[in-house]
Amino acid sequence: MNRTSVIWEAIDSRNYKQALQHVAKALKRNPKDDYYQALKAYILSLQRKSDEALLLATQIATREPTDSRTLELIFGVILDLGGNAEAGKLYEVAARKKPKDEDLILGWFWAMCTGGDVRGQQKAAMALQKSFPRRQYTLWTVVSCYLLAISDAVSPQEKLLFSTLASRLLPLIEPVRTAEEAVLKARVLELLPMTDELISFLYDDATEKWNNLELATMRLDAVVKSEKWEQVFDVSMTTVTAENLDDFESWKQMAYAATKLDNEERTNALIDLLEKRHKTRNGALAGVYYASLRSTEATVNAAKSYFEIFGRQQCAFEDLQTYVGAFDAQKWLAFVDEQITLSIENSTQHEVGILVNARKFHYLLAPEDKSFVEDNISLYNKLLTSPALQGKLETDYFYGDDLIIMAATWLLEGRPVSSPVPEEDLIISVIILLETAASRDKYQFRIRLWLTRLYLYIGSFQQALGHYNILSIKNIQMDVLSHYLLSRVSTVCPTWKPLISTRDIYDSNAVQTPYHIKKVYETGAFSQVAGCMEFGKRLRDSVNKGILCVEAKRVARILGMKMDGLAINPTLLSTTWKENRDFSILYGTTREETVEQKYQVGPKQDGNWVNAFILRETIVDELLTADKRTEYTSLLKDLLEKQSLESLTQVEKWSLEMVVQLSAVADSATVDSVAGLHKDLSQRIEKYAKTDDTSLSWEWFHSRFIIVETVMIVIASLDSLVSIPGTKLNGKVVSAIVACKKSFQAIADKIKEDAKKLKLGREKWARDCVKRISEFDIVKKLDVGLISYIVCNSEY
Repeated sequence: MNRTSVIWEAIDSRNYKQALQHVAKALKRNPKDDYYQALKAYILSLQRKSDEALLLATQIATREPTDSRTLELIFGVILDLGGNAEAGKLYEVAARKKPKDEDLILGWFWAMCTGGDVRGQQKAAMALQKSFPRRQYTLWTVVSCYLLAISDAVSPQEKLLFSTLASRLLPLIEPVRTAEEAVLKARVLELLPMTDELISFLYDDATEKWNNLELATMRLDAVVKSEKWEQVFDVSMTTVTAENLDDFESWKQMAYAATKLDNEERTNALIDLLEKRHKTRNGALAGVYYASLRSTEATVNAAKSYFEIFGRQQCAFEDLQTYVGAFDAQKWLAFVDEQITLSIENSTQHEVGILVNARKFHYLLAPEDKSFVEDNISLYNKLLTSPALQGKLETDYFYGDDLIIMAATWLLEGRPVSSPVPEEDLIISVIILLETAASRDKYQFRIRLWLTRLYLYIGSFQQALGHYNILSIKNIQMDVLSHYLLSRVSTVCPTWKPLISTRDIYDSNAVQTPYHIKKVYETGAFSQVAGCMEFGKRLRDSVNKGILCVEAKRVARILGMKMDGLAINPTLLSTTWKENRDFSILYGTTREETVEQKYQVGPKQDGNWVNAFILRETIVDELLTADKRTEYTSLLKDLLEKQSLESLTQVEKWSLEMVVQLSAVADSATVDSVAGLHKDLSQRIEKYAKTDDTSLSWEWFHSRFIIVETVMIVIASLDSLVSIPGTKLNGKVVSAIVACKKSFQAIADKIKEDAKKLKLGREKWARDCVKRISEFDIVKKLDVGLISYIVCNSEY
């Protein structure tokens, strides 16, 4: 086995120390070998020795290497540590030196795909098309120009430039050979003010033969955009009748075109078709939409017709909720209640559907109904003995659970009830309602997510984790939903496994998405390129990723773990963070965020929150490097002063301010500066740690864990200041630092002792809570034994 294979085997087994030893031996024989130098830089980056790795990679780059293996390695290092712009220059310089090296330029193209650099991708594609004028490379160039033309990162003038360039390359790929190529051509034409040319292409027989859904959608969109209403009507009619596609968008555009045309023949044709198709969901809903274009009275009648047929299906409320706001609420509610024809005890799943839909309309239109919660609970209890649950599989969704969800959100929103629940018992009462439903329906995802959020809100992480794990959230779902469990996890319950398993999806994305992009280019699936690029970008720049990077380092610090591999690259500060998290999935009847915001673990963490803590961690890491410390401290001070930072809790803001003050001590370690740090830290700690509260609250844990973490940062930093190589502090300063550390350590120990007392105090609180809540009207019909189990067995 040659030396290179041995090195890669060591890398693959994560034995980086051994890999570096082999690299050192190779460099001893040939110190100027760029490939082995690049391997060394790559291994250093894997060890998270960022500064050393970037410095070495940059030195190699200045020698302008053209070897593909070397370029690939240093590109990865510079991309991760220095950013896209610097990484892209490597291949561009190499391609100028060797314009006829197809493998090199092809490597450039794939590297740009890996880095998500669309501009670099377009340059590489143009280089391939110019030096090797093949049809495949021309197609890639058209795709790259199209991606730039739809990018937010280019100016309007550049958008026009790249749109024009793409259109001028289209003749070189004629004739169109596949549906994917037809979609690509249509997308390019769509960018230009040539609607007639686009329509002509889309309706050409050669294009229509592909029978492609995306092309069909574009046909309709093109004639709508051109406001050719006769053609819109005819195309939509053909889609629904001749092609027999029950597509709501086609129905909708047909109805809108008929209204615009005001043509008796076409209006009658639409009405006849609506009557024939009134038993299909989209046909019935199209009738409601068409009626809404005419009058409220017509809309009410059409909605009644829809509900009479589809009121037993879960889609009914979702389909009609946008229309009923204009109705007479009392009359509409009386109508839907009339549709519940069978008794609850004998109801089937379909009748459960109509019952729940009716209650959803009550939730939406009768927000002052004081009996709503009690009525929903009573109906739910009756449904438990109905035929609807007979033969239900464990994984089946039981629509009746939405009755409990509505009752819970009604209470959390603070709507009126006949027997008000005291504020201090509200969340536990809601948890008991939701646990009752969860005990009978294991995989009801909304209930589990609500329980995850509410248990976290009261500081009971283990209970939250139990419900979260049952959902088996995986892969991309973690980016969207993990915030329900992991919001401020480092300061509610520092835990490692769920945090890291979620963070790993972003590492997987860095490998898997470029692979898929390469596949769609190679297979000619051009309509998927933009989606894959956007998917990779949204995960790469996900705000949730940034939050988890910060939280991982904080958890490791609090738990006393090694921080190897947890360094946060300051280049992330230039990231435009993407918001992929879903904050509305909890709602079955409304989309308002007020309840979600009210029961979050603190303000919603955003890009400013991430940047503030990246700066804090960087200042701590660079405390002994004056230039860098000063630079990042200045940035953090500006952020704290110029931004409202609504995403920070008060104690988080205090922790950031203390690091700014710590940086000032590092600038000039005097008795006065150390004493000032000691005084300010002690005063704030007294403020945030002063409470004997035994109620349930995430804030109790949050404030104390941040105090402990801040104390750990200060103690470690003061230690490093005392032991700076080549310097000797004044004896009085050292004594002040030692006294300061001793005082802070005593504070941390006191907080831990208070936590033990709190845990003991909650046992009595739990027993009192059970006794109190079991007397509430809303839970009297529930299993009191279950209530006791839920409260007393929670791991607070």
